[in-house]
Amino acid sequence: MNENKIGQFIAECRKEKNMTQKELAEQLHITDKAVSKWERGLSCPDISLLTPLSKILDVTTGELLNGERNAAVSNDHSSGVDQAISYAKASADKKRISLQHLFSISFSCLLLVGMVVCIICDLAIAGSLTWSRYVISSILFAWLIFIPVTRYGFHVRGITGLLAAVSVFTIPYLYTLSKIVGGNNLVLSIGIKTALPSIVFLWCVYALFRKLRSRRLLAGALSFLLAVPLDLTINFILSGILSTPFFDGWDVLDLSIMFLCAVMLFMLDRAKNVRSAA
Repeated sequence: MNENKIGQFIAECRKEKNMTQKELAEQLHITDKAVSKWERGLSCPDISLLTPLSKILDVTTGELLNGERNAAVSNDHSSGVDQAISYAKASADKKRISLQHLFSISFSCLLLVGMVVCIICDLAIAGSLTWSRYVISSILFAWLIFIPVTRYGFHVRGITGLLAAVSVFTIPYLYTLSKIVGGNNLVLSIGIKTALPSIVFLWCVYALFRKLRSRRLLAGALSFLLAVPLDLTINFILSGILSTPFFDGWDVLDLSIMFLCAVMLFMLDRAKNVRSAA
């Protein structure tokens, strides 16, 4: 398989369709950097992308793998290639799912062992459950929010499940902690009032990266800008509850770093778009 030949063929077909690298990347839900690497012969498309890529470029998978148009490529041959690709993709998906299940089970068992060890140590030292209640509740909370990621990986289902779990279980977790420390309303009050805007912020960041999946630098820049009102909101909440200053020198430093990171990512995104257009 000649990577340079395949890359040149992809570039020719893309230009025939009057498409930019960015437009092709958006249709495949990848970055334009990946398309650029293909066309320069530095890498080849992933096997899972060959069928959708061939449909977008209006060629057969056989022609795509050969790096040239070939009228002699029969429909049967193209169908065989498609079947081989589908089989390879299904096999890879099956292996990935098996590994994710194994990791999910191992993660759950590890946390369970941690809880048992804490209970045994607490009973041996104090004769009753004291400090271990904090650890057990925290371990259970960690298991509930991370189990979607261990099951589905850092993909759409995994990240969506993680954010949904954080949204659902954070307040019950804070309520449990407040009961453990003796019904301390301050823990629950501060926790809920700071957790709610933080959860909204996480969902907004997730939506940005989903919407701008081909422009992650821009999504990162906007996320840093969104962190500014979050920081000010939490400061306002804490200053009202704890009677602390709303703004101090550390806040100036935090906001300055956020603005600087946002500007840098905006500039990198702009430079990347200019190179892609060229």
